Amino acid sequence: MSSYIRIEGLYKSFKNRKEENTVLKGIDLEIEKGDIFGIVGFSGAGKSTLVRCINRLEEPDRGKIFIGDTEITSLNKKQLTERRKKIGMIFQQFNLFDSMTVFKNIAYPLKLLGVSKKDIETKVDKLLELVGLSDKKNAYPGSLSGGQKQRVGIARALATDPDVLLSDEATSALDPVSTLSILDLLEHINKELGVTIIMITHELEAAKRICNRVAVLENGVITETGTTRDIFLDPQSNTGKIFLEVYKEFRHDNSFTGGEGI
Repeated sequence: MSSYIRIEGLYKSFKNRKEENTVLKGIDLEIEKGDIFGIVGFSGAGKSTLVRCINRLEEPDRGKIFIGDTEITSLNKKQLTERRKKIGMIFQQFNLFDSMTVFKNIAYPLKLLGVSKKDIETKVDKLLELVGLSDKKNAYPGSLSGGQKQRVGIARALATDPDVLLSDEATSALDPVSTLSILDLLEHINKELGVTIIMITHELEAAKRICNRVAVLENGVITETGTTRDIFLDPQSNTGKIFLEVYKEFRHDNSFTGGEGI
């Protein structure tokens, strides 16, 4: 494996009339191709801002972001639009069109690209099978469970065959059973398609289950990076230590010394 996504000296601030709030304070990060990489931290740590800077839904103040040999931060609008076709994104609140069927929701990005109806049909059917929703092709989002809606969101994110999948708190709005099924699906997609996944989460169990490596974000600064096992067995950051204590409080077991995924 080689470093595929590189972030160098990334800063991002938000300004209003009264003050400037610096959310990211010099982020340096390397992610290997084909990895499932977790970025964990409490609410307000800057996780979502960081992941949205990767595809420039948020414009960094300064710093560089590379995906492969491409410097994302140097692309003009036309170049960025083209590169974004290969960067899928999964949102916490699904972002589906309620007036469209499952099929049309997944087909939407392909339709924008001018893909033929026949090719769209073939692609969407294949994606529906991948996410286990072939029987929901003509259903509307209002009739789906949260987990099923997220599966539609994942299928739509995969429609353009991305090489990077950004997951922004994709399981936070789901019940525990749905959360596990979505995590298992993401792991399957990673193995089946080789997509590099960056998973933003404040749920330790989610990171523990499928991430190979993790970065801990604390007040806009990465305080530690390492294997999931190392960070959650012996956290060095305040956030990591608090996460582990809370996790142990809920679990009351020895899953970190012998549990699945660590």
